[in-house]
Amino acid sequence: MEAPGAEKTYSPETLSQVGFPTISYGILEVGAEFRSDDQLVRPEDVATYAYAIEDYDPWFFAPGPFGDPIAHPTFLANQALFLRHNHFVVPAGLHARMIYQFESPIRLGVRARTLGKLAEKYMRRNKPYMITKYQTAAEDGALQVSGRFVQMLFKDKTAPASGSSRPAECAAPSFDSGIKRGEGRGGALEVGQALPPLSRTLSQRQIDMYSGVRPHSIHTDPDWAKAKGFHTTIAQGMMSTAYVSTLMTTCVGEGFVVGGRMDAKFLRPVFCGDTLNVSGTVEGFSREEDRVRIHVTVAAHNQQGEQTLAATSSALCS
Repeated sequence: MEAPGAEKTYSPETLSQVGFPTISYGILEVGAEFRSDDQLVRPEDVATYAYAIEDYDPWFFAPGPFGDPIAHPTFLANQALFLRHNHFVVPAGLHARMIYQFESPIRLGVRARTLGKLAEKYMRRNKPYMITKYQTAAEDGALQVSGRFVQMLFKDKTAPASGSSRPAECAAPSFDSGIKRGEGRGGALEVGQALPPLSRTLSQRQIDMYSGVRPHSIHTDPDWAKAKGFHTTIAQGMMSTAYVSTLMTTCVGEGFVVGGRMDAKFLRPVFCGDTLNVSGTVEGFSREEDRVRIHVTVAAHNQQGEQTLAATSSALCS
């Protein structure tokens, strides 16, 4: 007789029979389409997200430049990540890269859905990767965010020693040397200017709130994280992209919420208890029809000075 409290789980055979095979490089088919569940943007979830990433911008809680309150620009990012979980059992993996294009503000009460497609899979340094394109839209069809992301699959039971996604696919922006400054949310922004940095120390509770508490997760289950080769739980890579978004929204403003872009590469895991210091520098400006686009390079470093994220981000100046 099984002891009370003994762990129960499904066998791989049972899961495969009901349509949830364990994800692997071999069974991934380029062109396969994914869809998420619908997600209602509820006030309590927006508040929970604000707590998880320590961003209490008044735009999230009171009327602002978009009329009614809005959610953080990266609020629906997990919908894209969980596309795989609607089709596969995903024991663990590492996020390598995340690309966003922010199309419209995420409003309270909106019901959103994400559609995705497996665009490519490849091996790099004997590690398997998958690239997924995605679009998140409201139920009325209004596009909210789109982009693509790269994830590394665990070929073995534990995490590999290191990972690396492909070099950046996007062409470097062409700056307009005649534009030296633009107007941001807090005033003028100039070429070479360092944006006000931010610092975040990640608690397990914040990681839990961001990821959703569940067993057998490298984010919320310390024993599972250790079984996968980590010394403790790790934060989702997208928490770091939320910090980049905070940096851009605080400094630039509305033109990041609608019209913002981000390309973030995750260089090393961020562990529970780590302190991340996020900094950005204005690299230049470009002309986009009758608007000016600001281009910023962003980096995140942990308390040991190790770089965990390298990103480029841009927004439309007012």
